[in-house]
Amino acid sequence: MATAEIHSVQTISGNQARMKRVIEEAGQVFLPGTPVQVAAGDGGLQAWVQGATKIAGFSKEAGNNLGALGVAPTAAVNPTPQPSQGQVPFEPSAVNITRPFFRDGRQGIEVANSDTIWAGQVGPAQTALATDIGVTYNLTKDADNHWYVDKTNTTNLVATIVKLDPSDQSATPRGVYFIVTDAFQQIPG
Repeated sequence: MATAEIHSVQTISGNQARMKRVIEEAGQVFLPGTPVQVAAGDGGLQAWVQGATKIAGFSKEAGNNLGALGVAPTAAVNPTPQPSQGQVPFEPSAVNITRPFFRDGRQGIEVANSDTIWAGQVGPAQTALATDIGVTYNLTKDADNHWYVDKTNTTNLVATIVKLDPSDQSATPRGVYFIVTDAFQQIPG
């Protein structure tokens, strides 16, 4: 399984990765590192719908499972004082708890633009090879709800591998650095 969240590792310009807080759609239960998109109808942030839709960025926190678009959970909207969201890897009975400081109905993301380089993994039964550098693949969600660069999926070319992850020294390395292709960037610049 893909067990690492996707996150920025550097930028081409040397600046910090661009970040935003965007109102969140109701009922979102994704993990940190999930590709997200801004819904066309109401501007709420939701988990990326794999396919031809564009990626706004990657979530910095788990989805808050809000009762309504962009509404901070309260007793009237969500009777649970601390809403749970997402799953805890390798702990099927556990839940993540939202930190009260960030319970504002918004979701923090790192914006997918041409300047940001992301760290991720290739698929569970795949190995990152030097021949993958410069090749573009799609992203796929694994059974544990983590996303990975899928070397077997060459439709909707989203992620171009730019480097192998130097910290992945395993016998079958899976770590890669990639960029989101211009055609799939929802918030360019």
